[in-house]
Amino acid sequence: MKYTIAASQGNKEQRQHSSSLVPYSIYDCHIPDLFPNVPMHWHNEFEIDYVVLGKGEFICGDERFPVNPGDIVMISPNMLHAAYPSSNINLHYIAFVFHASMLGLESNDRSSTQCIRPLITGQLRVNMKYDLSHPDYSVIRSLTETLISCANKSNPYDDLLLKSNLLQLFWYFEKKGNQSSSRDGDISYSSLIRPALEYMTYYYMDSITINELAARCAISSSHFMNSFKKAVGCSAIEFLTHLRIKAACTALTETEDDISTISYNCGFNNLSNFNKQFKQLTGCSPREYRKR
Repeated sequence: MKYTIAASQGNKEQRQHSSSLVPYSIYDCHIPDLFPNVPMHWHNEFEIDYVVLGKGEFICGDERFPVNPGDIVMISPNMLHAAYPSSNINLHYIAFVFHASMLGLESNDRSSTQCIRPLITGQLRVNMKYDLSHPDYSVIRSLTETLISCANKSNPYDDLLLKSNLLQLFWYFEKKGNQSSSRDGDISYSSLIRPALEYMTYYYMDSITINELAARCAISSSHFMNSFKKAVGCSAIEFLTHLRIKAACTALTETEDDISTISYNCGFNNLSNFNKQFKQLTGCSPREYRKR
């Protein structure tokens, strides 16, 4: 039996974040209270994350950076990204995920063709992290907080204000000095290992070897291990364990299967090892997690 991983299935998220009627979603993310971490994944929508409390680390494409309360992170469509809490410190952030139609993607005016589409195709990069050191931080934070407030109200009238704030926010994101053009020939470790990430996320319950993953990426095992570490921030085996524990968290919450069955269905052949790994990542035993 395969348990659906809450954050992603097959790396490209299967969750529908937007519709033509409501082209956005908002999520209150608590790590590790609700889930141990957000494994590497991608989706077709933009994402703006606002860190509320705690500390953690974000991985966006080939960049890794720490996040603190008040930080704002902008993630472009189709970019691989992940979020992890710091040791012994919880991470709480709000994720606003929206379709590019809210920025006028379908329009053929020059702002859409020269500013929005290059972000989606990867031709244009903007700074991903905005904190107190950024000269426009105070206004970016104010716009983000208003955007989140409007999204939580979720009605057609506040959607007007939401879109207005979103356009202003992207004006600041794309101001001179906040963007750069992609350079041909740049090494993208996240793109290189994407086939392995997709395979692991979908077949996490199976026995998987490094050689098999490297073959899927058409590179040597040593090159794969080095590239994976640089892109994800941990080894492929550690990442696989994260996926399996995340699936176990879902199963403990949404099914009545006994713990040994969940352990086996999530790819663990040893119940003792499952219990050890689970507690190490979540801070409690599977039984305690289910009681929550």
